[in-house]
Amino acid sequence: MVTRTLSTASAALLSVGLLAQHATGSEAPVAHKTPVIAEFKVDVEAIRKDVDAYVRELNEQMRKDLNRELSKTALASNELRSRL
Repeated sequence: MVTRTLSTASAALLSVGLLAQHATGSEAPVAHKTPVIAEFKVDVEAIRKDVDAYVRELNEQMRKDLNRELSKTALASNELRSRL
């Protein structure tokens, strides 16, 4: 009984293996192409100019904001002194 079960299982696995190999043999081969590599040329000077302009603009904005906050603080300080 055990031998019959093992031989049936072996035959089933063998037939599945043969069918699977036959199925893969009928498929068309897949051609793999090499990926296209895009070439980028970077203008270092243009990037440097953009970064410099951004930093200058940011510094200007920060200076304006700090001066505005400083004047508010000075006004508040003067008002506090006048109340005392």
